[in-house]
Amino acid sequence: MHFIHVGKRATICRIIISVLLLATIGSSTCLADQLQWNALGACKEAVQVIGRESLLISYCSQANEDYVELWLVRRAYIVHTPAEGLFEVRIFAKCLYRSRKAFSSEEFPVSADQWSFNKVRDPRWFVEGIDLAYVYVHTGDRSFQCLGKVLGLECLIEVETISLQ
Repeated sequence: MHFIHVGKRATICRIIISVLLLATIGSSTCLADQLQWNALGACKEAVQVIGRESLLISYCSQANEDYVELWLVRRAYIVHTPAEGLFEVRIFAKCLYRSRKAFSSEEFPVSADQWSFNKVRDPRWFVEGIDLAYVYVHTGDRSFQCLGKVLGLECLIEVETISLQ
């Protein structure tokens, strides 16, 4: 029979407790996936609203601050998730522009003189699952509205409309 030295046992317990504590803190503060997986009907509506060859803005208003990115979406489609009855909208897109500075939600609405974007050099096409709370669809002129709100879904956001005036 092998016995673990008391000092080693205490160290192992501290490591396990630290890992569990970090996992708990990380999962309780993360709001990134509030509308990542949805019912099929909501996903179908989202794909219809996004359409083909459209523009989306990516911005997480729940983050301390985030960059505003303008994406060209070639197509949007729906995939199954491991959770029964829930689906995900994925896009085939590329990032065209990214704001030069990250913005907090308190800075919105951003005035015209504050908007400054860098053109993405050699933008690459990517496939990504989107959270409907953190992408904004073009609603006319230079305005983009939170897709989750456009669809009438409940979501916790700080910025409903982004105007690139």
